[in-house]
Amino acid sequence: FTDFNVKRSIYIPSNNGNPIIISNSTACIDINNCKVIDTIKGTSLEGQHLSSKKLLILGDIIFTLHFFIPCLCDHLFYIDENVPFTVFIIVPGSTKEDGIFKFKYIIEDVTSTLISKHKLFLNASIFIQYLNDC
Repeated sequence: FTDFNVKRSIYIPSNNGNPIIISNSTACIDINNCKVIDTIKGTSLEGQHLSSKKLLILGDIIFTLHFFIPCLCDHLFYIDENVPFTVFIIVPGSTKEDGIFKFKYIIEDVTSTLISKHKLFLNASIFIQYLNDC
């Protein structure tokens, strides 16, 4: 398994200097590609068993942010922001390169914070687990 964060700072357009108010933020995960990589076999300094195989996972986190501008209270706006990620998971040494890869994942936390009038910080904490007994 792996646990990681995906973050992005984005600029939002100005509305005559009026700040935005964040209503809701969500995220979803889209895994685009996976590839088995050969690595060394042994034990890491932290005591983790290294199987000689890692699974490289490439994907996107799609953040969706709903917000409104106080002077336009009856209008709810949204932004979709795709943020690419790449992570490794140690997999059993018997994992085939052309196999079907199954995962269990959870988006543990999604944070959106206005850090200035026009700059927004997005963060998602992700847990992904490779399922080899399927």
